[in-house]
Amino acid sequence: MNNKIRNEFVTKKLKTYAKKEAKSLSFGLFLSIIRTALEIIGPIIIGYILNTYIRVGMEKSDFISIAKLLGIYLIVYILCGLFGNLALLAFEKAANMISFNVQKDVYKHINRLPISYFDKLPAGNIVSRITNDTNRLKMMFQLILADMTTSTIMIVSIYGMIVITNLPVALLFLLLVPIIYIIFRDLRYKTAKYTSLNREYVGDINASINENIQNMEIIQAFNKEDHVKDEFDKINDNIFKSNLEVTKVRSYGGYRAIDALSYVGTILVLLYFGIGRITGSYAVTIGSMYIVIDYISKIFNNISTVVTRFGELEQSYASATHVFDLLRMETQEESQGELTDVIGHVRFEDVYFAYNEDDVLKGIDFEVKSGESIAFVGSTGSGKSTIINLILKFYEPRLGNIYVDGKNIKDINRASLREQMAVVLQDAFLFETDIKDNIRLDDKSFTDEDIEKALLDVGGDSIVKRGIDQRIFEKGSNLSQGEKQLISFARAYIKNPKILILDEATSNIDTETEKTIQRGIEKLQEDRTTFIIAHRLSTIKNVDKILVLNKGKIIERGNHESLMELDGFYKNMYDEQIRNHE
Repeated sequence: MNNKIRNEFVTKKLKTYAKKEAKSLSFGLFLSIIRTALEIIGPIIIGYILNTYIRVGMEKSDFISIAKLLGIYLIVYILCGLFGNLALLAFEKAANMISFNVQKDVYKHINRLPISYFDKLPAGNIVSRITNDTNRLKMMFQLILADMTTSTIMIVSIYGMIVITNLPVALLFLLLVPIIYIIFRDLRYKTAKYTSLNREYVGDINASINENIQNMEIIQAFNKEDHVKDEFDKINDNIFKSNLEVTKVRSYGGYRAIDALSYVGTILVLLYFGIGRITGSYAVTIGSMYIVIDYISKIFNNISTVVTRFGELEQSYASATHVFDLLRMETQEESQGELTDVIGHVRFEDVYFAYNEDDVLKGIDFEVKSGESIAFVGSTGSGKSTIINLILKFYEPRLGNIYVDGKNIKDINRASLREQMAVVLQDAFLFETDIKDNIRLDDKSFTDEDIEKALLDVGGDSIVKRGIDQRIFEKGSNLSQGEKQLISFARAYIKNPKILILDEATSNIDTETEKTIQRGIEKLQEDRTTFIIAHRLSTIKNVDKILVLNKGKIIERGNHESLMELDGFYKNMYDEQIRNHE
């Protein structure tokens, strides 16, 4: 998608979210207009005082009139501040609601993305977009657009008053418009360039931090702290340089240029009134000169505000692009078919699958009847985990079909399909909450008694004795590997699935611990269709079927005894493991 179409998409999304908060934004705009009117009235009061009352031989009544007018002037600016603050609150309310809605929609959208997107997009990058970028998006509506809208109204309104009160000065001011336009155009181009780079670097540094923290044990174990720090410093240096360039652009090309122009504008006004005073060719009064100079000063102050916020607007727009890039990612099409009265009969029919170009599964064909167990063995990269990913519908086959109880899973709703399954992975992932919440996963229908029974049934007696309210630290660091896996077993068991998937569930556990939790594994498999990815071949002697995979193909199939008699790939693997164990 080219930049033009991409920008149109971002602009359209911003308008959509803004329309939802049209009431607050319109109210803020209305209050800004009132504030502008009050800002215009102030200088007129002072100009009137200068023209009418400031003279030689002022009388007491003149001072009383001036005091009254200054009182009105004070009230005008108090009201001006009041309406300005109310306008800011209205814009702030709209901005927070827009940010809330964007974050909600983006997070919901991410949950519906295919797993393949997460293979390519670092977690830290996603986190940066949902947090940092949406906060900057909030700034767009909270301050930037609020200030830019108010300032634009002020500029147009005040210039209109100059046209009405002093047309020659208004025409003189037009001489500066081309220069202001050139400043804006240069600022916009350079700011967009460097802020876009900055957002990319921020995403990179978040991804780097996330990756390094997750793998701190490996980094320290291999003494790679300096190497990691050097890589971090390089990205950080890029962020520093891009931010410095943005600062230079704003300072030299934005603020200072507008400041210089404001001096030029003031000089032009003074020259105009000076020439009029000297030549007498047109009327000149102190009050009118004050009003025009005050208006010119306000115009340039507001132009400076627009220029200031314009740079920040480009940053926010770049952030909005990052956020909405996630919303542009296509979600998986959801099938409408439902699975009911499941018995767990699974069949693969000539399935091919590729992550990129080369197939990692080639013509996979097998059948597992209800209640049977099947194990997949083979070397790393043979396609074992890919088969499991296809059953769970994380990916779609390139060719072929997968059936559950005779229904093609292409036609089955993913939630309905996964509701019938439970998975125990090689690395037991636990959330930073208590044990019982890790088992029921927010399903309030499971009572504490149900959770304790599930733990006891899978062999987690020691965990029940300690209490299911025990809080789990990050990565389950306060539990042993066996205890973490038992909690995973209980999580799968309490769900009472028809199809159970054990993805090398005991490969990270020592042999003694494995014997302890073997009861849990056997209990899990009762009356269920079970898929097992096996690392230790000794653990699958009793399964009904074993498929031996090599380079994405099934090269042997049978049970343990028949494969040992075959004296092929499986027997060689088994004998080698036995020798290594001995």
